[in-house]
Amino acid sequence: MSLARLSVRGFLAIAVSGSTCCFAGTAGAVLLTLPGASQEKTAPVLTLRERDQPATTVKEWLAQIEAATVQVTGVKLERTEDGLDVVLETAEGKPLQVDATKFRREGNSLIADIPNAVLALPAGQAFTAENPTADIATVQVNQLDAANIRVSATGNNALPQTEVTLKTGNFAYSLNPEADEPDEEIVVTGEGQSGYRVPSTTTGTRLNIPLLDTPASIGIITNELVEDRAAKRVEDLLPYVSGVSPGATGDTQGGLVPEVTIRGFSVFRQVYLNGLRDNARFLVRDLTNIDRIEILKGFSSLLYGTGTPGGVVNYITKKPQATPQYSVTFEAGSFNFYRGEADLTGPLTEDKKLLYRLAFAAQGANSFVPNVEDNRVFVAPSLKLLTDGGGSLTLEGEYYYLDKDVNSGAKFFNGELFFDRSYTDPRNSNISNHYRIAAYFDQPINKQWSLSLSGQYFHTKRYLDPLFTAITFNRNVLQRFYRVVFDDYFQYNLRGEVKGDFKIGASEHKLLAGIEYNESTSIITGLAGIAFGSIDVANPSFNVPIPRVGPATQTDFTNDLGFYIQDFVKLGQFRLLAGLRYGVFDRIFNGRRNQQGNFLSPTLGLVYNLSDLASIYASFSRSTDPQVGRVRGGDFIEPRIATQYEVGGKVNLFNDRLSITTALFDLTQTNIGESDPIDPTFVIPVGDVRTRGLELDISGKITDNFSLIAAYTHFFEAEIIKNNSGLEGNRLANAPRNSFGIYGKYGFTNGALRGLSLGGGIVYVDERAGDNANTFNVPSYVRVDLGAAYKVSNVTFRLAIENLFNERYVSGSSNRANITQGTPFAVTGSVRVEF
Repeated sequence: MSLARLSVRGFLAIAVSGSTCCFAGTAGAVLLTLPGASQEKTAPVLTLRERDQPATTVKEWLAQIEAATVQVTGVKLERTEDGLDVVLETAEGKPLQVDATKFRREGNSLIADIPNAVLALPAGQAFTAENPTADIATVQVNQLDAANIRVSATGNNALPQTEVTLKTGNFAYSLNPEADEPDEEIVVTGEGQSGYRVPSTTTGTRLNIPLLDTPASIGIITNELVEDRAAKRVEDLLPYVSGVSPGATGDTQGGLVPEVTIRGFSVFRQVYLNGLRDNARFLVRDLTNIDRIEILKGFSSLLYGTGTPGGVVNYITKKPQATPQYSVTFEAGSFNFYRGEADLTGPLTEDKKLLYRLAFAAQGANSFVPNVEDNRVFVAPSLKLLTDGGGSLTLEGEYYYLDKDVNSGAKFFNGELFFDRSYTDPRNSNISNHYRIAAYFDQPINKQWSLSLSGQYFHTKRYLDPLFTAITFNRNVLQRFYRVVFDDYFQYNLRGEVKGDFKIGASEHKLLAGIEYNESTSIITGLAGIAFGSIDVANPSFNVPIPRVGPATQTDFTNDLGFYIQDFVKLGQFRLLAGLRYGVFDRIFNGRRNQQGNFLSPTLGLVYNLSDLASIYASFSRSTDPQVGRVRGGDFIEPRIATQYEVGGKVNLFNDRLSITTALFDLTQTNIGESDPIDPTFVIPVGDVRTRGLELDISGKITDNFSLIAAYTHFFEAEIIKNNSGLEGNRLANAPRNSFGIYGKYGFTNGALRGLSLGGGIVYVDERAGDNANTFNVPSYVRVDLGAAYKVSNVTFRLAIENLFNERYVSGSSNRANITQGTPFAVTGSVRVEF
C-alpha cells in the first residue's frame, strides 16, 4: 500500500490503497486517482471483509456499518512527534462508523462518540490512561450505552494543546478543534500501550520520557497483573520482574516490613509512594488504591538520595477520574480469607474541574500457619482540582487499621527445613493505626516551564502488647522473645521541582531541578525486649508464663536534605541523561547521634536509538548508604559507596505491542563497616561486595488476545569480595544463579467463549545461599499458578490458583531462624460488579 498525505478541510478521513484515494465526508465521497498510477485497475478503495456482499462504494460501506454493531477489542496509546494517537482495534478489522463533524468539546475535554460499537476489551473493563502527556490528565474509552462508546481526552484545566488523533483501521481523525490551518490526516503506523506493558514511566527520570529513551532498566507491575493473579502482597509478583525477588522475612520488625531484594541488595527501606518516601518501617501497603508498581533497578541515587544501591520500589496510586466509574468486589479464599473492596470515582462539579476518588477495603484472613492473622480496614479518599493554566492540585488521605500477627517464618535446624509451623505465641498482639495525608501540585508557568510541589505526612501508632515470637538461634537453641511496645512514628516528606523544555541549537532539553527534605521521628515506650527459654523447633508450644522485664524508652530521629539537577538531552538519534545530587543526612538513635555526613551522587546515561522501535544504552551511577558507628579517633564511619555500570538494549515488537529489555550490570559496594579487630567498640570500613548479572524482561502482547509478562535473571557473580571476618569469597544470600518467571493470559473476544480469559504461569528459582556465612543452602523450586475470569455484562467472576502442586519452598532467607516460606496451594475467588 502506498501512503499519501493530503490536507482537505471539511473531510472526515483519508484512506490510501494502491493507486486510489478516498475522502469520506457527511455529504458523500470523492474518489481520486493518484498521478502516475495505472488507470486500468478498478479495485475499490477499501477492502472490507464483511460476511455479506463486500462494499464497492462509500455509500454501501456506510450502510453496512449501520447494519451491524462492531466490537472494539483493543485500545492503545501511541506517543508521536506530533502528539498522541488513540488507536481502536476492532474484531476482524471491521470498520467503525465515525462522524467527525459530531466531535465536540465539553469543558476541558475533547469528546468523540462512536455509534454501533461495544467494548470487548480482554481485561473486560473500560480503558483509562492517566497523564499520558504533560497537558492531558486522562484518556478514556467508555461504554455509554448498549450500542455507543465514547472516547475522551481531558486536559489539566484547559483543552489539551497536544494533537490528539483517533485512529481506526486506515482512518485517522483529529479530536482537537479546528484551527486556522487545515487538518492533516494520516495513516495508522503503529500501536502503543498493550497488555502488561506500560510505554513510559516517571520513576526513572521524573519526566514523561518513553522507556525506549530511558538509560535504565525499569520493571512494571500493572494493576491488570495484580487482578489477574489475585495478589495479596507485592512479594507474590516480584518474580515477574528480572533482578528482583522477595528478601528475607521482615517479621522481626513486627511483620510490617516486607523486604525486596534488587540485584542482590535488600531495599526494604527504599519503598516510595508517588515518588515520595513511603513509611516502609511499619507498613504493609494495601493494593486497593494502587494503579501500578514501578521498580527502578540501580540508577536511583540521583532522584532518591541515600540508600542501598539495588534500586527503588515506587507505588503509584489511583487518581480521581473525570468519567464516573464505580465497582464493588468481594473475594474469598483459602485459609479463611475474606475481603471486600469498593472503588468510586467521578466529577463533583458540572464543569469537571473537581474530581474525587474513594477506595475502601476490609479484610479478615488467617495464615497457612497457626496463630497468625491479617485483619485490616483501609480507606483512601482523594480529590483533584484542575487549576487555571492546565495545572492540578491533588489531595490524598489514608487511614489503615492493621492487625497482623508476627510470623517469624520457617527454620533451618540440624540440616532440615521446618515448614508449616507457627513460632508465634497465640497471645501475641500486633496492631497499627496508620494515617497519611499527601498533596501534589503541578502547574505550568508558561509553555516551557512548570512547577511541581509535593508533600506527605505519616503518623503510625503501633501496639505490640505483648509480642511473642521465636526470634533467633543462640548456638543451637531456638529462643523465645518477649516485648511490649507502644510506638508513635511521625514522618514528613517535602519536595519541590522546576521542569523546563527548551532547545539549544539542534538539541532538545528537558531540565529538572529540585530540592527534597525527609524527616522521621519514632517515640517508643514499653518494656524492654528479652530472650527467654527455648522452643522445640519441630513441635513448638507456648505454655510458658509471661516474664517480667523492666521499662524501656527510646526516641529516634532521622533527616535528609538533598539538592539535585538533571538534564535530558535529545540530539538526533542520541539521548543523554546527566545529573548530580548533593545531600546531607543526620541520624540520632535513642538520643545519641551516630550518623552524620554529606555526599555527592553523579549519574550519567546515554541512549542511541537504532530506530523508532529499538535502542541501546549505557549508564553509570553512584549511590551513598549511611551506616552506624565510629572509627578510632571518634569520627563517624564514612557511608557505604556503590558504583554501578550498566549496558542494555530495548526493542518493541509486534506493532509496538510487546517490549523486550535486556541489561548487563556490574554493581560494587565498598566501605562496608565491620568490627575493629583492635577495639571492637569501633568499626572499620573494610568490606566490599559485588554483583554482576544479566537481566531479560518481556511484557505486552503477542497477539491482540494474548498478554504476556516474563523475566529471567542470571547472576555471574554475587559474592563478598573483601571481608575482615572470614566471609571473603562467600556467596550473598538470596542471589540464585538463575531464576525466571512467566505469566500469560488469553482473552476470548468472539463466539461462545466471549468474555472468558484464561491465564497461567511458572516461577523457577535456583538453589541459593541461605545466609552470607554460607552455613546452609536453600533448595530450588518450581511454582505453577493459574487464573481464569469471565465477564458477563457488568459482572466479572474471577478464580486464581497459587502454587498448583503445593510446593514447599523458601522465597527469601537471611539466617537459619529468619526464613520466609512461600504460600502453599491456595485458591481465591472473586466477584466484581461495575456500575
